[in-house]
Amino acid sequence: MTSVPGLQLQDIPLPAFALGNALDIILVNAALIQLSGYREKELLGMAVHRLLPDYPGRKASGKQDSGVKAPHGAPVPANGSDRDGSCLLAFQGKDGEPQEIEIRSHQADSLVFVFLCPPAAQGATVCGDNFLSRDGEQAYWEWQTDTEEIYYSSRFMALLGYENRAFTGPTSFWQKHMDKADVTVFDRHLAQASSGKRTRVNFSLKVTDRHGQEKWVNIQAKVQQNQHNRVCRLVGMMKDVSKSHFLLGQGKAQSRYLNQVEHLSVCGHWRFNPQDGKFFWSSGVFKVFGLQPSSYRPDIEETANFFLPSQRGVLKKNILAAMDKGKGFYFKACIKHPSGQKVKIEALGEVERDHRGRVAAIFGLFRDISRTEEVFEKLKLLAMVNYTIKVPIFFIDDNDNVVYQDLSPQGDNEKSTLFNYINFSITDYLALKKTTKSQGQIKRNHISFDKFNSVFDLCVTYEAEEGIYIWIVENVTDNFRKEQQQIISNRLALLGNTFGNVSHDINNVLGVALGAIEMLELKYAQGERDISGYIERVKNAIDKGKSVTERLLAFTRKPPVKVVEFDPVAEIRENRYLFKQLLPGSIELVFDFAPVHCLIHFPQGEFINILLNIVLNAQDAIKETGGKGRIELSVVLNREKQLEVHVKDSGIGIAPENISRIFDPFFSSKSVNKGNGIGLANVYSTMYKHNGQIQVEGSCELGGAHFTLIFNCQLEEDNPPQYPALLPGLNIRDKNVLILDDEVSISEFIALYLESEGAFTTYANNKEALLAHLASGQDYDIFITDMILPDLSGREAVNLVKAKFPEIKIYSISGYITHEDGKWQYPVLRKPFNSKELADFLMR
Repeated sequence: MTSVPGLQLQDIPLPAFALGNALDIILVNAALIQLSGYREKELLGMAVHRLLPDYPGRKASGKQDSGVKAPHGAPVPANGSDRDGSCLLAFQGKDGEPQEIEIRSHQADSLVFVFLCPPAAQGATVCGDNFLSRDGEQAYWEWQTDTEEIYYSSRFMALLGYENRAFTGPTSFWQKHMDKADVTVFDRHLAQASSGKRTRVNFSLKVTDRHGQEKWVNIQAKVQQNQHNRVCRLVGMMKDVSKSHFLLGQGKAQSRYLNQVEHLSVCGHWRFNPQDGKFFWSSGVFKVFGLQPSSYRPDIEETANFFLPSQRGVLKKNILAAMDKGKGFYFKACIKHPSGQKVKIEALGEVERDHRGRVAAIFGLFRDISRTEEVFEKLKLLAMVNYTIKVPIFFIDDNDNVVYQDLSPQGDNEKSTLFNYINFSITDYLALKKTTKSQGQIKRNHISFDKFNSVFDLCVTYEAEEGIYIWIVENVTDNFRKEQQQIISNRLALLGNTFGNVSHDINNVLGVALGAIEMLELKYAQGERDISGYIERVKNAIDKGKSVTERLLAFTRKPPVKVVEFDPVAEIRENRYLFKQLLPGSIELVFDFAPVHCLIHFPQGEFINILLNIVLNAQDAIKETGGKGRIELSVVLNREKQLEVHVKDSGIGIAPENISRIFDPFFSSKSVNKGNGIGLANVYSTMYKHNGQIQVEGSCELGGAHFTLIFNCQLEEDNPPQYPALLPGLNIRDKNVLILDDEVSISEFIALYLESEGAFTTYANNKEALLAHLASGQDYDIFITDMILPDLSGREAVNLVKAKFPEIKIYSISGYITHEDGKWQYPVLRKPFNSKELADFLMR
């Protein structure tokens, strides 16, 4: 191949030649030889018009063209021209068949170089370079590094959405079609090529055409150097690879998703090739088998060696059967990691068929099911326990889906869900679920959601690793009602034991009051006017009688069954009088409270009942020694931050042989007619059901028995919050007060006292009088009502008054409040009361 200074045609990847002054061909390259069909010797010296009949400069009508205009105004150089240009001309090879071709010409010194771009139909291939392929001409570009302009072929322009015509312009022309980040990458590649650091360029990026459509293109270029080994030009192409880039990205995403699925589900896919008898393993399979991912391809025997000896033939057997019968398979087995760890897996296989329907390969999955199998075994074990103890069990996951349930002991097909079995609301369900997740397990005994029509013992456990809640529920309504009857009977027994003491105190109160009133009458008849001392005696006697009846009512009232959180120390403090009231004066009762502030989860009504049982047993034990003695009741926290309530006495103690029987039903070591043996049995039963503990020692430092009650508790702040004291004085001056009470004397007393404080009062003693006052047109600021009246209740009275005066302030008074009235939202003052108690009450 002939060369000229500054240019080597053999390096040009397009058909090219050089012309002399007579427009004859003096240099050619291999691509032109292939395109034209001529040999090199035939081309050298040939007139250009043999190949390009319409090439500028050919004589016509006796004239020689000085040049013709090419697209975009770039002239096609004629002889002697120093300008470059391009145009479409007819090309005629040795076969004589003309074809349209794009030419590009360039003048250097005294030579004109011509480059040919065959059309797509030509299907030419250029000397090992891929700028022209059998798919036709690609988008061609050329950049001479000593200028800022690049030649863009017509196919290049069409790719960017322009007219199908060649164009010469600056590098910024195609940079405006790229993202800013890609421009930086593009410039770096071109800079490395133009500086000679690399001989070829090949990279892909995203461009946006003239119409705003995004495309992925591949850019390739070859570096050409001059005689001084300096880069003089880059010749390259740009190819639309959007489709293949999309498929590649989609394949990568699918592969990434598949790897994610395999990681999350601890599984992997495999493919068995019958031709070579080997497996392909994904990275997930390597993980299942306890190996690091590699290109290792095991055969059937090598894969089977991972299975336990008794199961090594199962894989081969299933694969051979699948190939023979063309059907998939599924089995479970156990494999052994190289580390020695045993893992349970499940295997799934499906056949792949060729175009003729024959089995071409087996594709399948291996999945680690060790944890799933453990959960399943646990469920089966719990189901067996369920069947044994006849208690329903529900397994519910974090998403509230029932994983497993067993209601077989009930035999009721309609009760197929937890909500059908327990009549609680979704709010109750979510609250129990939240508490269980934070604590791990909760137990609730005698829990009810419908005012005790149905009562349940409930245990909920959260298995964090599996994300499963295990609900164990038992309907104990019948047993609960029997126990309530037993509790009432026990209380009546306790009441019988203490009735003598209580009646003695009440008689004393009545005696003091009666004596003081008679003395008051006698002195008044004798003309003595200083009777304030006798009035004070009557008031004191009434106060004592009030205290006795309050405690007696509290003791005989039906105990609340619902388990609640309360302060046990405060509960004991509030009932100290009741403890002392039950004991004779010969027995000293001492309270010792450590600075403990905590809450326990327990039936509040049963807490004091338990202590009363123990204290009364201590009383009987002291009486056995002569009747005088001491009982100590103390409260402390132990090392495990549990609340301990200790009851010690100076009685006869408990013999060692009776310690193990002390809580047995109907067992009693007392004298005949002194005990029925059910008190301590009920104490033990109640403590056990509500996760408490009870311990007993036969002797202590006082000489008698020592009982210890232990409760799990939630500690509060060491210093309870201090609330500001109420401001002194009753501020009801100029307020209108309406009073309702069927006892005229109580209504008059309240009205007289309030008027002395500056209020305006009106009172009624029945419903008719109340309605008359409401219809009178008088406005009222405060309404004070009795809770129980002959012709209406306090609740009904409040509703009548609130309908007339929605903003009125409500107070209530009562001689007896049942447990069910605990939902009453207004403050209650218990009868009887004095003026000071009334004033304190109204200052709330």
